[in-house]
Amino acid sequence: MGLTIAVTGKGGVGKTTLSALMVQWLAAQGESPVLAIDADSNANLAEALGIEYRATVGGIREDARKQAKELAGMAKQEFLDLRVQEALVEHPGYDLIVMGRPEGPGCYCFANNVLRDVIKRLSGNYRHLVVDSEAGLEHISRRTLLQLDFLCIVSDCSVRGVRTAGRVAALAAEMGTPVSQCGLIINRVPNGELPEGMQTAVAETGLPVIAVIPFDDQVAAMDSGGMAVGDIPADAPARRAVDVIMQQFLVGALAPADSTTA
Repeated sequence: MGLTIAVTGKGGVGKTTLSALMVQWLAAQGESPVLAIDADSNANLAEALGIEYRATVGGIREDARKQAKELAGMAKQEFLDLRVQEALVEHPGYDLIVMGRPEGPGCYCFANNVLRDVIKRLSGNYRHLVVDSEAGLEHISRRTLLQLDFLCIVSDCSVRGVRTAGRVAALAAEMGTPVSQCGLIINRVPNGELPEGMQTAVAETGLPVIAVIPFDDQVAAMDSGGMAVGDIPADAPARRAVDVIMQQFLVGALAPADSTTA
């Protein structure tokens, strides 16, 4: 497999838009097949990509829990394999699967364990994986056995946001999330320059800076209009930043800790 990238951060910082731009970039560069995984319970990646989905892994898990007593042996695996394939949205250059909301009360051990294996086998069919994850990182913890090449923690241009990003990094380490390299993307930065207070907050996280992305009117217009990332022009600052980020990832290393990309 090539790259396994997860994009995380608190809500409203633009991580889903960045995830969608990364998926589209890989497809446009001929780096297919790409699997996009929407692992945020507030599923928005499909909308950002401009496609629709029919089912979620969370729904499949619930169905499996209800039918666990009726399924035995290989029937469990076959049931979940079939249902996950049905939930997979195929698109030129990439496919999408939506994890959906976390499970409710009750024992989900059987469904979670088998689904973990299904997702692992499914991901093996793709050259690259891009995971849009919520800040809790539940779906990319040890339970899904996804080895991440890059964990991108997105923050807005605020000291509070950067400190939150630092806590997300600490949470990932605490959960034992397997990550080769972890870094910070600071999004929607006025004029593309970090104020002095922000620079201090970034340094305190100890995270390398993957990119500083300027505030982009064209991305804001896309968000307010409910459009997809395909409507963002090729010369938009956000697209240019993602181009640099993804070229950097393909090389296989993050930039030095004090570097920025705009």
